[in-house]
Amino acid sequence: MSESEILLTIKLQQQLFVDPKRIRLLKEIQHCGSINQAAKNAQVSYKSAWDHLEAMNNISPKPLLERNIGGKNGGGTALTVYAQRLLQLYDLLEKTQQKAFEILQDETVPLDSLLSATARFSLQSSARNQFFGKVVRLGRQDIHCYVEIEVDDFPHPFIASITAQSAVRLQLVAGKEVMIMVKAPWVKLYHSRPENAPNCFNATVSAITDKDQVKEVILSLHGNTTCCATVGKDEAFALNEQVYCTIDPEQIVLVTLY
Repeated sequence: MSESEILLTIKLQQQLFVDPKRIRLLKEIQHCGSINQAAKNAQVSYKSAWDHLEAMNNISPKPLLERNIGGKNGGGTALTVYAQRLLQLYDLLEKTQQKAFEILQDETVPLDSLLSATARFSLQSSARNQFFGKVVRLGRQDIHCYVEIEVDDFPHPFIASITAQSAVRLQLVAGKEVMIMVKAPWVKLYHSRPENAPNCFNATVSAITDKDQVKEVILSLHGNTTCCATVGKDEAFALNEQVYCTIDPEQIVLVTLY
């Protein structure tokens, strides 16, 4: 695939605030501390550089430049903290745009969910199992909050137990997208359905791999969903066996976007 070029432009008050040319000018000022030299480095005229800087300052919420008085070279121009943060933000947005374009090539990544897309090109976790769903309801009991989460291809909602404080911090409400993360050892397998077990789902064993003192078991759940569990070496499970898996509500980690 050929390299893509995505040019990021930001407008304020329906006017151009920054674009690649203006960002380069700010970076050159940050580097050399001189508007005159920055203009030369950016290959624009001094007047053009001033016009760009004035246009940005006129609509910027905070000043972008400050003068350094005296010093070794008799003073110069420096970026304000706000301008430095603007450069950092611009770099982050460029990286995000490039990642977003890359997931366009992967047809397995749904593009109708901001959380799902963001997680796949940004988040990395040691948790093997990741499911995406929406909050159905929340119930509070003492310091605990029980969150019901509807996930596609699952016959009934997941139940996660988190603290009430965490629910507030995550700004959980009905309809909000969340990602469920579960480490493989937290998925428990049974040959027959356990009684009164929360988050209990039937599954089919699709692969078994020996891993030193444990076995890694890949489960086919509903639709195209898979799940990874680890069991002891002495636990006997067979390929294509119909099993039940359970996940303790307190061992579910929730992730969401503010």
